[in-house]
Amino acid sequence: MHRLTAVSIRHPRVVLAVWATLFIAGALLALRLDGALSGGGFTNPRADALQAQAVLEEKFDEAPNQLVIVLSAADPVTEAAIDEAADLAREAGADRVTLPSEQADLASDDGRTVAVVAGFTADSTTVQNLVPELQASLDEQGIAADAYVTGQPALDYQLNAHSKADAIRAELIGFPILIVVLLLVFGSVVATILPLLVAGSALMISMGIGTLATGVTEISNLYTNIVSMIGLAVAVDYSLFIIKRFREELAAGRSTTEAIHVTMATAGHSVLFSGFAVAPALSALFVPQVMALTSIALGGIVVALVALAVTMLVLPAGLALLGARIDAGRLPFSSRRKRPVSVAGSARIRRPGLVGLAGAAVMIIAALPIAGLSLQSPVASATVLPAGDPARAGLELLETDIGQEGLFPVDVILTFPEGTTAATALAETGEARDWLVDHSGVDGVLDVTQFAPSGSPLAQALGDGTVPAEVERLWSSTGGAIATRLLVTTSEGPDTVGTHDLVKSIRADLTGRIDGGVDVAVTGATAQGVDFDETIIGSIPAIAAIVLTLTFIMLALAWRSILLPLLALVFNLLVVGASVGLLTLVQGAISDVPLNSVTPILLFAVMFGLSMDYMVIIMSRMRELYRDGLGYEQAVLQGAARTRGMINSAAVIMIAVFLSFMTAQISIVREIGIGLAIAVALDAVVIRMLVMPSILRAIGPRAFGRRAEPEPAVDPDAGREAPVREPALT
Repeated sequence: MHRLTAVSIRHPRVVLAVWATLFIAGALLALRLDGALSGGGFTNPRADALQAQAVLEEKFDEAPNQLVIVLSAADPVTEAAIDEAADLAREAGADRVTLPSEQADLASDDGRTVAVVAGFTADSTTVQNLVPELQASLDEQGIAADAYVTGQPALDYQLNAHSKADAIRAELIGFPILIVVLLLVFGSVVATILPLLVAGSALMISMGIGTLATGVTEISNLYTNIVSMIGLAVAVDYSLFIIKRFREELAAGRSTTEAIHVTMATAGHSVLFSGFAVAPALSALFVPQVMALTSIALGGIVVALVALAVTMLVLPAGLALLGARIDAGRLPFSSRRKRPVSVAGSARIRRPGLVGLAGAAVMIIAALPIAGLSLQSPVASATVLPAGDPARAGLELLETDIGQEGLFPVDVILTFPEGTTAATALAETGEARDWLVDHSGVDGVLDVTQFAPSGSPLAQALGDGTVPAEVERLWSSTGGAIATRLLVTTSEGPDTVGTHDLVKSIRADLTGRIDGGVDVAVTGATAQGVDFDETIIGSIPAIAAIVLTLTFIMLALAWRSILLPLLALVFNLLVVGASVGLLTLVQGAISDVPLNSVTPILLFAVMFGLSMDYMVIIMSRMRELYRDGLGYEQAVLQGAARTRGMINSAAVIMIAVFLSFMTAQISIVREIGIGLAIAVALDAVVIRMLVMPSILRAIGPRAFGRRAEPEPAVDPDAGREAPVREPALT
C-alpha cells in the first residue's frame, strides 16, 4: 500500500487525469445502462415451474411472454374497440391474440371491463421494451375510457422504470443531506467537497461497469438501486475516515507527505480491510443463482471496490495537491480547538458484564418478531409498484371487475408414459380434475374432459390422433406421447398464502391420486413464486455459512485472535436479528403485504460487510492503545471514546443515505433502505458504543492477547512508512 500511496503523492496530476478519464468513460457507458437492464429476476430458471413452462411452450405452443390489454368504460366495451386493441397488439409483434369472444373469463359480467391477451415468442427483455410504445398507442387511440397494458412483462418494465426514478430521487435527497452532515463534521467547504467527488465518481464508474456487464449476463434493475445505496454510504464513509485522520496529522505538525503516509498506514489500512470485507459478504448472494440477488451482489461488490480504489488512489493524490488547503472555506461556527476526550460516562459503569448482557438481551427481544415473519416474493402482484402505475392499475381492474385468477391460473400438466391410450389419458385426467375440484382454495378447473367426455365424437377423434382446435391448448399428442393440461382458477389471488399452499399440495399429493408413471408438473405465476421463495429459504444455510466463515477468517488473520472474531460474529448476528425483527414490526404497521423473501438475507449479507468498518476502526484503536502501554481498562474506554465522534458521523451518513430510499416507489427498495438504516443505528449506538466495550471490559486483557513493545508507524526523516502493527484511527 505504501508504494501505491507514493505513486499518488509523486504523480497526483497523472492520477487525477486517469480518474477523470475513467469518470467520463463511466458516464458515457452509464447512459446506456437503463436500456440494458432487465425487469423481474424473482424466478429460479432451474426450478420445476420454469421447466414445466418450457413443456407448455413445446407441447402446447404456449407463448412464453404475454401482455394483457385491459379496456374499461362506463358502458360495455364494443367489439370494434376490442378489435382495435387486438390490432395494436399484432402491430407490436404479438404472435397470438386471445379475445373475450374466445375465452369467456376475459370479460366482466356487465361487459364494461375486458381483457385482450397478446402472446409473444420474443424474449422477455424484448417484450418489456414494447410496453411503453403499446401503452402510448392505446392512449392516443382513446378506444376506451381506461386502457392499460399489464401482465408480467409490463410489470417488469414498470419495475425497471421506477427503479431508475427511485435511485435518482434518493440521490437528489441524499446528496444535500450528506453536504450538511459533512459540513458539520469537517467545518470546511473543501473537506466537504472531496467525499462527494469520490462518491459521485464511484457511482458513475460503477454504472458504466454495469453496462459492460450486461453484455455478459442478464442484470436486474435492482443493480442501479444497490449501487446508489451502497455506493453513497461507503464512499463517503471511507473518505471521511481518511480526511479526518489526514487533518489530524497536519494539526500535529507533520508535513503533507508525512501526513498522507501516516494516514494511509493507519486509517487507510482500516479502510482497505473494511472495503475488501464487503466483497466476500456480498459474494454469498451468488449462491441461489437467481437474477435479483445476483444483480444486487454484483452491484454492491462493484461499487464497494470502485469506491475503495478511488479512496485509496485518487484521494491521496487530491490531498497531496491540497495539503493544508484542505481546511479552506472554514465555516464560522467551526473551531480548530481540539476537545478533550471524555470517558467518564463509560468509566462509571461498575458492572460492565451485566450492562453488556443487558444490551444484548434488548437486541434479542427486538429480534423476537422474526418468529411471526412471513416471507413471499410478489411474482404475480403489482403491489411492488406505486398506485397509479398503468401496469398496476390494469391488474387491479382485472382483479376487481373480472378476477385475475383466470389470468394467473395454477397450471397442472400431466405427461403420460409412452404407449398410453387416449382413453386412459382422459380417464386419468378426469380423476385429477375431480381431486382438484374438491380441493380447498380451488374455484374451478378447465380441462379436456369437459369437451371430450367418454364416448363422445371428440374423445374418439383424440383416440385417432386428431386434436381439434377447441382443445389444442389442453391436449397434446406429439409423436404419440400424450400430455394434458388442467387450468386451475383459485378462490384467492395468485400471491396469497392459500394459493401458495395449494401449489405445494398439488405437487405433494396429486401424483398419489392417479396411476403410477404419470408425471405431474405445476407451473404458473404462483408456482414460480413458490419455487423462488423455496430457493431463497433453502440457500440461507449456505449463505450464512459463507458469510460467517469468511468474516471469521478475515478477522482472525487481521487480529491473530480467535476470541475477537467470535465476538464480532455474535455482535453482527445481534444487529441483523434485531433489525429484521424491527423491520417486521414496521412492515406490519404500514402494510399487510409480507416482507419480500429477498430482504432478510440481503440485510444479513450487506450488514456483515458494512459493519466491518466500525468493528475494525474501534477494535484496532483499542488494541493499539493497549499495546502502546495503556492499561487494558483505559485502552478499551479511550479507544471507544476517541472513535465515538467518527463512528457516529459515519453512522449518520449511512442512515441518511439509506433513509433517502424510503421515498422509493418500489416496495423492496423501501424495505432494504429501512432495514439497513435500522441496522446501522443499532450497530453504531447499541453494539459499538455500549455492548462491545462493556463485554470487552468484562472479558479482560486476554481479549487482546500479549502486550508488545510499540513500533513506530513512520520514519520522520525518510517520510516512509515502517511496519505498522495494526490499523488504527485516532
